[in-house]
Amino acid sequence: MPNVPALLLSALVVLSSSDVAPSRPQPDRPARTEPDIARPLRWLLQAQGQDGGWGPEAGAPEDVATTSLSGIALLRLGRGGQRQELSEPTRRALRYVVRAVEAAPGPSAYIQAEGTQPQRKLGRGIDTFLAAQFLGEGLRSLPSGAERDRTRAALDSCVAKIQALQREDGSFSKDGWAPVLSSAFAANGLSVAKDVGAKVESRALARSEEYMLRGYDREKKSFRTDDAAGVALYQAAGSLDAAARAGKLAEAPAQAARAHLADEAFVRGFGSYGGEEHVSYLLSTEAFARAGGEDWARWSTSIRTRLAGIQREDGTWRGDHCITSTSFCTAASLITLTIQPGSLPVKRG
Repeated sequence: MPNVPALLLSALVVLSSSDVAPSRPQPDRPARTEPDIARPLRWLLQAQGQDGGWGPEAGAPEDVATTSLSGIALLRLGRGGQRQELSEPTRRALRYVVRAVEAAPGPSAYIQAEGTQPQRKLGRGIDTFLAAQFLGEGLRSLPSGAERDRTRAALDSCVAKIQALQREDGSFSKDGWAPVLSSAFAANGLSVAKDVGAKVESRALARSEEYMLRGYDREKKSFRTDDAAGVALYQAAGSLDAAARAGKLAEAPAQAARAHLADEAFVRGFGSYGGEEHVSYLLSTEAFARAGGEDWARWSTSIRTRLAGIQREDGTWRGDHCITSTSFCTAASLITLTIQPGSLPVKRG
C-alpha cells in the first residue's frame, strides 16, 4: 500500500435544491485503484481563506465545521514532521477555530451562527464537536506558551459545551438530516480531549457508546435509521466507531457493521456520494484500522479503490447530495486516506 508521507513529499428523505450538485458528464478514463493525494491537498491549501478558515468552496464564507475537518486533514498529513509546509496553514486554522470559540463564551453550546450546510445536514452542534477534535489533536503539536494556553482553554470550553448538549439517551444531536453522524463526532471530540488531559466525564462517553450500540437491532438483525436519515450506512459507521472506542469490536453491533460494510449496495449509502457518505467512510476506516487483520486489509483496499473511482479530474471530492461542499468532502477523504493501524491519535479499546 502506498506510503502517504512519501506521496506527499513527491508533490504538492427531502433535499433542498441548493444542496444537490448538478450532474456532470465525466470523460472516459482508465479505472484507478489508488487515489491521488497531492492534487487534493494542493487544492485544499489554495482554498484556505486569509483568516485561516475554509468554506464549502474556495472563496466562500468560512465555517467552523469545515475548517476543523480541513485542519484535521492537514494535521494527519503532516504528522511526524514529514511535511513542514503544512505547519503554518495548520496553525492558521487552529487560530481561526480558537477565535471562534472565544467569541462564543458562556452558556451557549454553539460556536457558529446558524445556517451552514454541515449544520443543516448533521446538526446544529457539529461545529462544536469537530472543533473539539481538531483542537485536541492540534494541541499536541503546540509548544508551551500563550498559543498553547489559548488552545487548551478553547478545548475546555468545547468540552463543556458538548457535555451540556448530551441528551438523556446518550446522543448529542437530534436536529439535522443525519444527526447520528453528529453524535459520533461529538464522542470523538470528547475522546481526543480526554486523551490530552481535558476534564471529560467518563459517564458522558459511556452513555454515548451505549446510544450508538443501541443503533443495531439484535432481534431484527438490522441497523435502526431513525437518526440516520433512513440510511443504514450512517448508523453502522457510528456503531462501529463506538465499538472500536469501547473495545467492543467482538460484539454483535460491530460484527454486523463489518459484515454489512462488505456489501456494495450498503456502502453506497444514500445511493450517491454526499458528505455523509464521506464521513461514514472516515469513521468506518478508523474502526477497521483499530481492529487490524484481514478485515482491515480488505476494507482498506476497497475504500481506496472507491475513493479513486469517484475522485474528480482536479483531484478533489465533492458531494452529489446533501453536503455537497468540495472542502468538506475533500478533507474527509484525505483523512480517510491517511489512516493506518497504529497511526490514530487516540488509543482506544
